[in-house]
Amino acid sequence: MSGATAEAKARVDALLMQPLAGLARKRGISAEAHEKSLERLRSFLTYMSDTNLSGLVDLIARHAAKGVWPEEGLVRAWAMTLQVPPPRDCAYARSLIRSAMGRRAMEEGWAVELFQVARRLGPPPGKYIIANLKRDAEEHRHRRRVIRENIEAGLATNDEKAWLEGWHADLAEVEAIQSAVEEGAAA
Repeated sequence: MSGATAEAKARVDALLMQPLAGLARKRGISAEAHEKSLERLRSFLTYMSDTNLSGLVDLIARHAAKGVWPEEGLVRAWAMTLQVPPPRDCAYARSLIRSAMGRRAMEEGWAVELFQVARRLGPPPGKYIIANLKRDAEEHRHRRRVIRENIEAGLATNDEKAWLEGWHADLAEVEAIQSAVEEGAAA
C-alpha cells in the first residue's frame, strides 16, 4: 500500500469509521465478512472530501436501524450521491468509454457528453439519451467556437473560460481512457 493510500484510508478511519465505531455488524454476518466489508468501504471512500465524509457519518447514523451498520451497497450509493467519484475512480464511466459505444461516440464527436452523463447517471444510455447527447455535442461544438472567438476578441467571461477548460479536461480524460484500451490491445 502506498503512503498516499494509507494516509487516505487513515483519514476515512478518523472521519467515518471511528465516529461510527459503536455500530454493530448485521446478524448472520460473520466478523470476518463484516471486517472485509468495512475494508472495502475504507478503500472506496478515500476519494471523498472531509466535509462529505462527515455528512456520510450523519447519514449512516440516522439509517443505522437498531445500531447496526447499513448494507455496504447502501453506504456506497449514499456516498456517490453526496460526492461523485472522480472520473478515473468511476469504473462504469471508464468501461463505457472503452466500449464499442465509447469508440463510436469518439468517432462521431459526442464522447465527452457520453462520459459526462455516464459519470452522473450510471446506467447505459438508451436511444433517446444518445440522441440528446448528439444534440448536446453539436451545441457544445458551437459553444466552443463562440468561446474561442470571444477569447481571441478579449470578450470571454470567466464562466465561459471555465466551461471550456472543463470540457477540454473531460476530453483529455476520454482520450486517456481510450488510448489505454488501444495500448492494451496492441500489447
